Amino acid sequence: MKQQEAELLLKASLESEKKERERISADLHDSVSNDLSAIRNFLAVILKTEKEEDRKSIFKELKLGVEQSIENTRLISYKLAPPLLDKFGLVVALEDCFVNLTKKTNCNFSLQCKNDFVRLTTHEAYELFRVVQEFTNNMLKYGSITSCSLVLYIKDNVGYIEVIDDGVSYDFEKQLATSEGTGIKNINSRLKVIGAVLVQQKTLNGNHFVISLGNKNK
Repeated sequence: MKQQEAELLLKASLESEKKERERISADLHDSVSNDLSAIRNFLAVILKTEKEEDRKSIFKELKLGVEQSIENTRLISYKLAPPLLDKFGLVVALEDCFVNLTKKTNCNFSLQCKNDFVRLTTHEAYELFRVVQEFTNNMLKYGSITSCSLVLYIKDNVGYIEVIDDGVSYDFEKQLATSEGTGIKNINSRLKVIGAVLVQQKTLNGNHFVISLGNKNK
């Protein structure tokens, strides 16, 4: 009974987090981004009329700073609530995420979907997206990786997601038991709430994790 209560509390907590992320993402997009865009447009008008070169140079720098802030706000909003996830599903959202990660880092992120992936509920897709996001955040922060590949496929009606990187090797279960950080704990909690299982494969270099999603035809 206590285990059931704990699982219900975890599910409610993750659902609450999802709604809060969506709210903050919408606020950033609708309020902060619009305000910054208005400032950028005002600076563009000033630049057209300003004659003094020193002042013009200052306004140009300000405009560049505002444009960078707009881009950063857009990225934060995207990370909080990826719009492609609800519209097109997990695979498309992850593909887009990996394209952006490759552009923004010195690492190569690749995704391969060998066949049509299993049908997922919106809740399952969201939690799996966050799991992959936690993995990539940890890789970039601690793993010293140069490449990461994600492989999605179906075998015997079971969906699998393999996460493979060439970074610093670590023991997931050991880190889960001893780490004071939230990343690995979040991965474990999110997988648990959707009934997915994570197994770490032995490798000579890097890390290799296999997430199984259970029989989706049941």
